[in-house]
Amino acid sequence: MRRNSPFNIVGAGLLIVASTYGLSRYTYGLFVPAIRDDFNLDQATVGAIGSASYLGYLLATLVSPLLVRRFSPRLPIILGGMTATLGMLLVALAGNPMWLALGVTLAGCSPGLAYPPLSDAIKQLCRAEKQSRYYAIINSGTSFGVMVSGPLALMAGPRWQLAWLCFAFIALIATVWNLFIMPGAAHEGAQRTSPQEHADVLRTDQEPMWVLLKRKLKDRMVRRLLLGALLFGLVTSVYWTFSVELIAGENSLSASGSVIFWMIVGIAGVAGGLAGELVTRFGLAKVLKWATLAIATSIASLTIASDGMLMLTMSAVVFGATFILITALYGIWSVYCFPEAPSTGFGLTFFLISAGQLISPTLAGAGAELWKMTGVFQVTAIVCLGILLLLPSQDVRNM
Repeated sequence: MRRNSPFNIVGAGLLIVASTYGLSRYTYGLFVPAIRDDFNLDQATVGAIGSASYLGYLLATLVSPLLVRRFSPRLPIILGGMTATLGMLLVALAGNPMWLALGVTLAGCSPGLAYPPLSDAIKQLCRAEKQSRYYAIINSGTSFGVMVSGPLALMAGPRWQLAWLCFAFIALIATVWNLFIMPGAAHEGAQRTSPQEHADVLRTDQEPMWVLLKRKLKDRMVRRLLLGALLFGLVTSVYWTFSVELIAGENSLSASGSVIFWMIVGIAGVAGGLAGELVTRFGLAKVLKWATLAIATSIASLTIASDGMLMLTMSAVVFGATFILITALYGIWSVYCFPEAPSTGFGLTFFLISAGQLISPTLAGAGAELWKMTGVFQVTAIVCLGILLLLPSQDVRNM
């Protein structure tokens, strides 16, 4: 089978995203109760470990585009897979909180390294008409990771470390696969771009990063992209961090019920793989508008979920699908705005999403003291609508 066959490109990319995002980054929250009990940790320590993971991700997101410009897309992707494997192995084998924190932080770095270069890899390996479609499917790998983590958590039970050993093994497989698939030269596959695009890429390689960013920030379209990404991170982090706590308090949801809720969010996210098709057909601005309205509704609906499991399920399904969809939309939009340096725009966009995700839990925790968690979710849903003021000012239908 050819290295750049659809199966290899999509399969390797999807598995590395599932390993680094779905498992390495988002799974920590699912295991917090078991980890807290086994290591006798207080809430502040649990939160500090989670914050270290976010900080690791942010730093890695800044480093990754530099590695692409200096070396190749393959290098940071492989480094991301290696840190995911090592980090989750350390979590599984940790005998004290220090090793646990180191493992969680390393695992948290992995998507920051591996994810931004995928935009460059896709641009180099795929024909233009296939790029948005392939990227959207690869981006849904987060959902597959979340889907896998739920059943493994249930099977492992109190021996939760076994689940993390399985996660590490999955990340190792993803790393080896990507080693053979991803382009190892800075412009490998450049023949798939037009002569003008190729010239732009070569010119950008000679342009210092800060000069590129200064030039791009003069563009109103780029400013809308980056502000929207920051706001998206702020509002969605509240759901990822506190949704289980909210519904457990309101509905006395059992531990297994919380895992099932988590799995539903992950399963629904697979629908986000349709982002490329939707953008091609309807345009990015229209899709982002309706997806924003849907995700705001899903956040608000948790505050009235005491009416029963139907509302909980609907909220999980809508949030899971639209979260993955909107991340894909921002990815497509970022490459559209940075065609000469895809990983730079990609990395900056997702850096700001994660910066919002880092800040938001602290703000939400403080807000809960004033309005309770129900009020925090209601305010978050209203703030989410601010994304509607930051839609693309031009018609975007491909990367």
